[in-house]
Amino acid sequence: MDYYVLLTGGKNNAGDFLIKHRAKKLLKELRPDREFKDFNSWEPFDEEKLEIVNNSIGLILTGGPALQRNIYPGIYKLTSDLSKIKVPIISFGIGWKSANGNWENINNYKLNDESLPLIHRLAESGYKSSVRDYHTMHVLQNYGMNNVVMTGCPALYDLDSIGKPIDVDTIDKINFSLGVGFIDSKNMERSVKDILIKLKEHFSHKKLSVKFHHSIDKKFLNTPDASSKLYQNNVRFSKWLESIGIEYEDISGSAQNLIDSYTNSDLHLGYRVHAHIFMSSISKPSILIAEDGRGKGLRALLGGIIFDGFTKRNDSFIDKAIDKAGLPKDRFEVDDNLSQLILRTLDSELENGMPRLKSVRSNIDLHFEVMKSFIKQLP
Repeated sequence: MDYYVLLTGGKNNAGDFLIKHRAKKLLKELRPDREFKDFNSWEPFDEEKLEIVNNSIGLILTGGPALQRNIYPGIYKLTSDLSKIKVPIISFGIGWKSANGNWENINNYKLNDESLPLIHRLAESGYKSSVRDYHTMHVLQNYGMNNVVMTGCPALYDLDSIGKPIDVDTIDKINFSLGVGFIDSKNMERSVKDILIKLKEHFSHKKLSVKFHHSIDKKFLNTPDASSKLYQNNVRFSKWLESIGIEYEDISGSAQNLIDSYTNSDLHLGYRVHAHIFMSSISKPSILIAEDGRGKGLRALLGGIIFDGFTKRNDSFIDKAIDKAGLPKDRFEVDDNLSQLILRTLDSELENGMPRLKSVRSNIDLHFEVMKSFIKQLP
């Protein structure tokens, strides 16, 4: 049987494993006439892998915030000479990674010159490529790609939940996903701690648990591109949670950990994009706090309730220089009333039948039609 080669990014982050898991399920369901092989996206092709790729009918760049300045050969090593890849190269739900993530940032979102040959290969593939949000679509169109379609992230689509309305009778178990912005900003850390303290007080008779999508086990440091700074700050944050009596769980390392943990909850609130995507995909309520363009990109796609985790990110040349020098100046400004705003909004939703939260389901279902068309047109 003809096959695709998928390049996927699962290292430790639970969300990356979910993308891989859901992408494969979609292909199995919608393209049963094709098999697929899965390679790590960050590893360069040796001669053996290159032969496998060239014997396939398509190389598919699958999910994640891969559309970065150095998408090639930084994110995707591939080969030093793209002409050695003889098959179409197609993207499948990739996204941008903008620090601010606003619409106006689309026009100044730059890729380096080394990346442009890969963008040209996507544009000239003869097939549509897909992205995970409208911001990313416009960035690629700015680079001359007219064959790009907005399908959403593959992880958005749980085939058993399509058309299933969000309907939760009671909220007993709340999962809070911890982001990564707090490791570079004392203001962001103060904000997330304030939200958790207020949640614990507000829902004192409910079960509240914080989920770490990156591991707090020292073994994490042995995974590819592991950040010791992220590890150390996550461990430090877990100790703070212990000190105030909030439960936590490490769900890193697999899609199943994420699936099991969030399926067993009634509501998600927090910073992790794929916690929000997963809960929305199985028709459960979720509120996201966006800490970069990945979260803000979902707002235009899903609607629902997405708060900004910061009000301003100071990006002047001086701010960047101070940051690079490690001097004590916080580049993030936050809304000190964010926790109050979140709780007011959540109470209103629960009291009035969750009108904003329920609207997410219809947006997923409508975009699933686009995803189906994209997958069916693949070679």
